[in-house]
Formats: sequence, structure tokens, C-alpha cells
Amino acid sequence: MRSPLARIAALASAALLAGCSVVPLPKTTAAGGQSPRDHDWDVKDCQAEAGYRTGYSPTDSPLANWFQKMFFWGTAGASLGGLITGLPTSVSSQASEGLIAGAGAGGITGTALSWSGQTRFERAWAACMESRGYTVAPPEEGRQPPSPPKP
Repeated sequence: MRSPLARIAALASAALLAGCSVVPLPKTTAAGGQSPRDHDWDVKDCQAEAGYRTGYSPTDSPLANWFQKMFFWGTAGASLGGLITGLPTSVSSQASEGLIAGAGAGGITGTALSWSGQTRFERAWAACMESRGYTVAPPEEGRQPPSPPKP
């Protein structure tokens, strides 16, 4: 029998590993007679275009995308807050209230932006692929529907 602490550690590890995997894109089929080479090119080109438009990296995991957004916006917020209330003059001096508040607000902004990043990326990617003559399968295809609750 496992201890409660071991169970919590196992659940936390599983959650982190799930957040560390790259989510595959939906399947596409050529509707306009495109060659496999054209298909590969269009997939990569639409990934680049959708990534540029949404700021989401499809080659990174959702967890890595979250860290990138949180770090960028947290640093930007701290810089702005520090400029408003004053930056520390030395390593031993204390951080200003603006620096701390800006970092917090930036971290919250980064988290909010990354929350729906994958969904926004998939929509932009699917629109790009459809504009090039491909049929995009719904992302839910292949997943088992939830079973109804038993009375």
C-alpha cells in the first residue's frame, strides 16, 4: 500500500509529464490533388504562419510555452514597474513596489495569454491549411467520448 505522499508525488509527476509532451496537430487530407511533398511543405509553412500570428510554438510543449510567456511578460512588467517607481541601485538594495507589482502583473498576463495559446494556434493552422485546399479532421476525432454517468 502506498503512502498518501507517494500518491501525490506520482500524480504530480504524471501531470508534469503530460504538460511536457508536444500535442500533435489534427490530421489533414489533400482535397485538391496536392502531392505528399506539397502537403509536408504546407504543414510546415502553416505552422510557421500560425505560430507567428499567435505567438505559440508548436514544437514546444504547452508547459514550455507557458514558461516562455510567463518569463517574457513577467520581465517586461518588472521593467516597466521599475522604470515608474525606480530600479534598485545596487544588488544589496531592495526592489521597489513597482518592480514587484509589474513582475506579478506581467506573470499573470503571460499565464492568461498562454492559457488558450494551443487552441488559438490550432484554429489559425487549420484555417491556413483549409485555405490551401486541405480537409482538416476535427481535433476530437479519434478520442473516446465520455461514458454517461451510471445511476
